[in-house]
Amino acid sequence: MKENNKTNFIIVIFLTVLVSMAVCPTTAFAWGDDSGGRPSYSTQYISEHADDFGNTPFFNSISDAEIGDEKDFVSAMEADDSGFAKNPHGKWQGGNVEVENGETYVIRLYVNNNNPNGFDAVAENVKVAFSIPSTSSKQVQVNGFIESSNASPSEYWDYVNFNSNKNFHLEYVYGSALLYNGGTGQEGITLGDEIATKASEGGALIGYNALDGQIPGGDIYKSYITIQVKVVYDDDFTVKTMSRLVGEKEWSEVVDAEIGEQVEFQIEYNNTGTETQDNVMIRDILPGNLKYVPGTTKLYNMNYPNWATLTPDGDIVTRGVNIGSYLGSPDGKNGGNAFIRFTAEVVDNNLEEGINTIENFVWVGVNDTTIEDSVKIIIQNNKRFNIIFTIHIILIVICLAIIIILIHRTIKRNKIQKS
Repeated sequence: MKENNKTNFIIVIFLTVLVSMAVCPTTAFAWGDDSGGRPSYSTQYISEHADDFGNTPFFNSISDAEIGDEKDFVSAMEADDSGFAKNPHGKWQGGNVEVENGETYVIRLYVNNNNPNGFDAVAENVKVAFSIPSTSSKQVQVNGFIESSNASPSEYWDYVNFNSNKNFHLEYVYGSALLYNGGTGQEGITLGDEIATKASEGGALIGYNALDGQIPGGDIYKSYITIQVKVVYDDDFTVKTMSRLVGEKEWSEVVDAEIGEQVEFQIEYNNTGTETQDNVMIRDILPGNLKYVPGTTKLYNMNYPNWATLTPDGDIVTRGVNIGSYLGSPDGKNGGNAFIRFTAEVVDNNLEEGINTIENFVWVGVNDTTIEDSVKIIIQNNKRFNIIFTIHIILIVICLAIIIILIHRTIKRNKIQKS
């Protein structure tokens, strides 16, 4: 009995560990290097074990440095009107930065040769680079790189994510790259634009007293490299999708429906830019358990204030529809807009028993930019339950009928015996 209790206890502990691993995900680090993950050292350990490090340079491995953990060496801050960081001695944001349209941000890269042996451990051919993607997205990741020909590891990287609720891209500000350290003075040294334009080729050469690629070992020789980027929103229009059961008044992002019911969808487009937007395309991607109801696609805009039925019928859920051109406005707040409505029926296309959540997506495209939005339909499938319930009712009826027949026969037999 005691052995069984011990075994059960071990099983409980094992399952608890598994659940903890599932609930508490492991931390994802932004940094990396070409050695597969360098060790961390405290400032005290570095100073007390100088002889252990020899003459080999190594970078950004101190866990309690001036910037915190040196492995997170790329960060950003909003710029002031002059293009410099608003509060350079304050807290820089690493990992994720929320951005606004038209604002300029300073990206900072920190470089520190941690070998404490000074000029006996000079890093050679030190280069830094920023990789700025040209893609448009709601999240743009900028990677920063450090490399040295005689360091170990020889390559280091880290990144910072710029985030927004609208698609945007980052524009590098030419001539903005600067190097700051104790040898350059407060004004810094201007670096070439290849630091961002030729990141794949190693970027720009840096140094302590000159741009000669040499950085001695020790904290006093650390450097900061900064560049500027501008945030430019690409989607000067908005999209909003809503739904409701046919016959209801209120629109919602989530609708409860049953098989056989009809759901009405509404897609709202607004031009939030200053220029006219031509050939606005809208397409809805119906999931398998929603069936388009013919003849229900209607358009509302300035030209059709009483709603117009769109033809060819059904294009909204196949190849999409072109709803025309819409004017912008000087302030970007009063541009043209349009509404499209159509209806779909909830059908049973291999729905699971019980609650099913399906998502209906819409795509709206202007020029080369596409915005996606969606609504959810929650379908309660009680088909199996209804069948089982019906069978139970039938069985109950049969049982009742048998009981009635037996009672009737018993009564009849008793009457015969009495007579």
